[in-house]
Amino acid sequence: MKFSVEKLPAAENEIKALEQSQQDLLNKEYETIERQGIEFVRVRPIQREIFEIKSNELRSLFKYKAGAIIVIGVVFVKKTQKTPKDKIKLAKQRLKEI
Repeated sequence: MKFSVEKLPAAENEIKALEQSQQDLLNKEYETIERQGIEFVRVRPIQREIFEIKSNELRSLFKYKAGAIIVIGVVFVKKTQKTPKDKIKLAKQRLKEI
């Protein structure tokens, strides 16, 4: 299923802070979601309403909105096996407004 990808301003800033190659990878993943569909990227549920897009070492935490929109709330470089609880908490806080 195809979705429109929106990014919260805080997530935009996190993306801008990444290396150019990492930014390019994320943009490619987001374009794939918009052109081909969510099933063409690696997604896994984290908690109720919070999901994770896995792009190599990068993670984008998001939630679905209005059935056809994905809102990216947090972007970070994953350095451990598990998704850090503080990143999940931050995503919940940011995406609560949506």
